[in-house]
Amino acid sequence: MLQRRVRFSLADLVTSGAAGLLLVAGALAGVPKAAPGHFAMVAAAFLLPFAFAALRGRQPGHGSLLGTVAEFGPILPLLLVFDSLGPFIVATSSVDRDPFLAAADRLLFGGADPTRLLEPLMGPLLLEVLTVCYVLYYFHPIVLGALLWRDDVREKTPGLRFPGYVFGMLLVFYVSYAGYFLVPAIGPRFTIAHDGPLPRGAIARTIDETLDRLETNRRNCFPSGHTMVTIAVLVEAGRRSRKTFLGFFPFALGLVLATVAGRYHYVVDVVAGIVLAVVVDVASRAVVRRTPQEPDGTVLATSR
Repeated sequence: MLQRRVRFSLADLVTSGAAGLLLVAGALAGVPKAAPGHFAMVAAAFLLPFAFAALRGRQPGHGSLLGTVAEFGPILPLLLVFDSLGPFIVATSSVDRDPFLAAADRLLFGGADPTRLLEPLMGPLLLEVLTVCYVLYYFHPIVLGALLWRDDVREKTPGLRFPGYVFGMLLVFYVSYAGYFLVPAIGPRFTIAHDGPLPRGAIARTIDETLDRLETNRRNCFPSGHTMVTIAVLVEAGRRSRKTFLGFFPFALGLVLATVAGRYHYVVDVVAGIVLAVVVDVASRAVVRRTPQEPDGTVLATSR
């Protein structure tokens, strides 16, 4: 039957929805002409969920080979969208909001810049540790996702938690990306006059240089996506077990501290990231509860 050939999940729907909105905005702003390669990458991100739905239909069931590919598949379109954001933001958002964010920080800290206040405390060893915590952001959602996926396969938890987790994490990422369009900013590293460069050691310098090469989008400060994702992971880790929460917590704390100490973000970016992470978590769980789903997490199929 056709119903078994195409099986969409909430992750598929939010991915295609976010990529589709980006395509429409980009087309209106002239991105296909200015950056055709990046526009094509977002178009691929829009289409990939349909392939995942087809794979899920061919071999349904949590833990099957094709089903597993489909379950972890949304990572690819997410990366394609993230790597393509720069030209879209430049085309649709012409004014950086760094002066507004810096002014908000000074209002909170009595006229001082938080990154300047932290300068006397930043030694090479502390910066090495904080920078390593900062880069671990890329692994937090994957590690927790793998644990939840294994739990579902082993049936250690009632029902399937992994599909809902993937949907929630994708929503966190895409909401943070929306913030980059609404409040484009490049961050205090480039806008605040500091006394000098941070005393980074070899590891921190290597990480910074690598991130600068890999991140083509510079206007990714507000909200702090690192903070949003990490807080969302902490919340879900706490739901899994106290041990899981404590395993992530010290690295998460180091990451949040690194966002400001490393001059990557304004404090208001971090505050916004924490608040939005909680809001998105509540919203995503409400959507999961209220959306009719199959036992394998699929929510939409073609008609019989």
